[in-house]
Amino acid sequence: MKIKYSRLFIVISLVFSTLAAANPPTATDQSPSTNSVPNHDSAILSWTSINRILGKVSGGWLSGQSTLDQLSLANLLATDTHKPSSIGPSINTSTAVTPNINPLTGTAGSKMGINLSFINDWGGRDLTFIDVMKIARGFATVAVPWEPSKYPAPTDANGWPTTDFGIVFISNANDPLNRPLNTTFPSMFGTYKLSFTGQASVHGYNCCQVQNLLYNSVANTSTADIVVGPEDSTISLTFTNTQNGVQNLQLLRPGYPIGTTQVFTTEFLNAIAPFSTLRFMEPLSTNNSHGSVWNARKKKSDPTQNDQRGLAWEYVIDIANTTHKDIWINIPDQINLDEPKDNNYVIQLANLIKSSLHKGIHVYVEYSNETWNEVFSQTASNTASAVAEVNSGADNTLNYDNTNNQWYWSYRRSAHQTLKISRLFAEVFGPEAINTIIRPVYMSQYVQPFIIEDVLRYLNTNFGAPNTYLYGVGGAPYYSPQSSFTDESGLFSSLQAGLNLINPDAAPLPAYNGDVTWNGITYKNIANYYGLKTLMYEGGPDLTNNPNKALIEKTAATPEMAKLIKSQLTHFLSCGNDLFVYYKLTAPAGDVSPWGIYEDVALPTEKSKMFIDLAATPLADFNACN
Repeated sequence: MKIKYSRLFIVISLVFSTLAAANPPTATDQSPSTNSVPNHDSAILSWTSINRILGKVSGGWLSGQSTLDQLSLANLLATDTHKPSSIGPSINTSTAVTPNINPLTGTAGSKMGINLSFINDWGGRDLTFIDVMKIARGFATVAVPWEPSKYPAPTDANGWPTTDFGIVFISNANDPLNRPLNTTFPSMFGTYKLSFTGQASVHGYNCCQVQNLLYNSVANTSTADIVVGPEDSTISLTFTNTQNGVQNLQLLRPGYPIGTTQVFTTEFLNAIAPFSTLRFMEPLSTNNSHGSVWNARKKKSDPTQNDQRGLAWEYVIDIANTTHKDIWINIPDQINLDEPKDNNYVIQLANLIKSSLHKGIHVYVEYSNETWNEVFSQTASNTASAVAEVNSGADNTLNYDNTNNQWYWSYRRSAHQTLKISRLFAEVFGPEAINTIIRPVYMSQYVQPFIIEDVLRYLNTNFGAPNTYLYGVGGAPYYSPQSSFTDESGLFSSLQAGLNLINPDAAPLPAYNGDVTWNGITYKNIANYYGLKTLMYEGGPDLTNNPNKALIEKTAATPEMAKLIKSQLTHFLSCGNDLFVYYKLTAPAGDVSPWGIYEDVALPTEKSKMFIDLAATPLADFNACN
């Protein structure tokens, strides 16, 4: 579809009050002489005034008493006119600014991200690693290989077992539709290549056939073929008759030979190709995190990456360097941000990223995840810390306005933690890297924009303009059914009603004036007011509260579901938002909501085809925001 473009004339009429005849008011335009902004994009016009009392813009903008005035303009159109006015005796000064309306460049994929899935045996449908030892559950006794937490096998200093053991590499959830795994997860089946240092008898535990087991006494290595057939629902092996256990165990997915230097599967790399940004909240085990000390973090050399401390940071960087995609990382909530540099978790992480991340890759940095959500332990710990800091006087800013509300203290503490993280990264990368290479973000509850309103006002009052240390704000626009349903038609009709409520153009966006207004969906205008980006860290259809799992599973991969998801993404792109990170890449059969684009990343779906097509669509095509 072709778009017509024209010149946009924004007329700024400045009217200033005269305090004394000897000191007449004056104004100096600070805006660039030439402005070029994309259609539906935003701009900030600014000027300096002297000897004026009050100026404001119709629609709610209020300049206050500062001498430098700014006007944030969102979703610019050729018909826009903005006229500040004043109170009191006045003179008139007019400045005309004429930005060009130009077509947006690039494709939608540049504003689309994806949440990656957990690194574990039961949810590892991303097929991230070629070596499934990286997602294995851990080393347990031979009798109960599925219980390494209760019955762990003893290990050496590097984490390898020192006795006989059993291990689960891949397990699967039940499917409400009882579909065979070779239909929903065909990548699981085939011939895996096993290798390890040492010698052992190897047997499948309720699965698999072990073939061609060979021992090389010169190299002290063993190899075998592990054949997984359609009747197998898990991949689990036992190792007996070992001589002090085994080391360097690998089990490579079908199609990858022993000795390959490739780390991440081709299937995984192809699946994430349409997206510009990868969010690692789940791979990093952010929710209910056990990570708190840098020297105790997960190591790249550990036998498995399936751990409550989350994926090793080196692998996060390796994925970014391999794909040259931006990354979105989550800082564990349990760390002490005030520790000295030598022990400071964020300082050490920033040093690692600076020394090893390829140039041109951006890093979105978020403190924990959903610290407003009582489902997760980080909410309780963050709230408790906020209360303790207020009561002890350790952080007097949290109750700066005497709100005396622990939930507001909690939201503000998360923002203050984000500010501290931003400053720590600035120590390593330099201040110029903040909001360029390093992009600190504050995320909140999408349907409660008053949290963002209060947090940004708190930051602005106590620490200065948020856009000097914060890149963007946003939420997670999930949508759920608005009425009961019993069939596919009713489900999609009810979901559409939910989507209509949360689309950014579903209701007018009133001009934002810096206060807590409770005025509905205002993320874009709030962000514009403070000169920030709007980012959606998650989003999509949410059916978690519906008991009809079979119906949900049946509709998850239909063209209608793909069309509904596309509608949401199109709305957000059209309304000028900066990044939408969909939740999520994969979800195994049995999940209670149709979130996953794939059940198996090697098996295309209606949703995956939609995402590929949408990502390739020119951004200039998205201009239908109301």
